[in-house]
Amino acid sequence: MSALVAVASLLLTVALLPVPGGVIFAPFTFGLFLLSLVAVLRGLDDRSVRQRNPRVDPTRWRGTS
Repeated sequence: MSALVAVASLLLTVALLPVPGGVIFAPFTFGLFLLSLVAVLRGLDDRSVRQRNPRVDPTRWRGTS
């Protein structure tokens, strides 16, 4: 549903720009697009690679000398 709102508000923003007086309403529709885009991106699964946590040894960088 959020994706439909995002597409519709972006198209409405583009359609309002050439209309006289539409520039006044274009930032509101673009803001709606940004909010719905955040909702769409938040709903996606996290596909990032999990980093394993190696044991931290604070003396390892000093060397063995």
